[in-house]
Amino acid sequence: MGLRELKAERTRRRIAEVATDLFLGQGFEETTMEQIAEQAEVGSTTLYRYFPSKDVLALEPLRMHLELGDVLRSRPIDEPLAESLGAILLELTNTNAAEADRFAAIRRVIDNTPGPRAKLWDFMAESRDGLAAAIAERTGGDKLALEVALTAMVVFATLEYASNRWSAGDQSGSNRAATEEVLAELSGVRIILPALPAKVATSARTR
Repeated sequence: MGLRELKAERTRRRIAEVATDLFLGQGFEETTMEQIAEQAEVGSTTLYRYFPSKDVLALEPLRMHLELGDVLRSRPIDEPLAESLGAILLELTNTNAAEADRFAAIRRVIDNTPGPRAKLWDFMAESRDGLAAAIAERTGGDKLALEVALTAMVVFATLEYASNRWSAGDQSGSNRAATEEVLAELSGVRIILPALPAKVATSARTR
């Protein structure tokens, strides 16, 4: 990353941190883009260049944590794919209680606010597509292939399940431990896949 790109990323992160503080401190609806620009010490033009709307800005903490496609590409190319996927989940959840609480708090803001909540679905779909594309690059497959798409979905489902387990249990330490437990259990899990009902399968064979 060049100096210009590094400076731009720092500015982007500073804006996002200031905005998150304001959203959590005084509420999403009560926070204005002007307030964010003032406290982040950037001009309005700069703010809107990075974030065209407040809804997009609210999702920035999730974006920074869920660009799994880029993280997968940073893993060693000769590393088994399953281990790479496990490693990026461990890296993602290697946060302390305060960081995890902050992430959970902004997620509640998003879930309870119509604009960001609506955009979240698009964001999650884009994140899964990005991971699927990276998986396809590693396997030489097609990102639309069933096995590639389902693998990406399982990664996100594993992350959600591990985070929920951590939230429901002892939160005094890192939620990485909960993710390690879930990853260890996955090898022994018998997943029941949807199947055609017997009558439909028989009918399909006789056509």
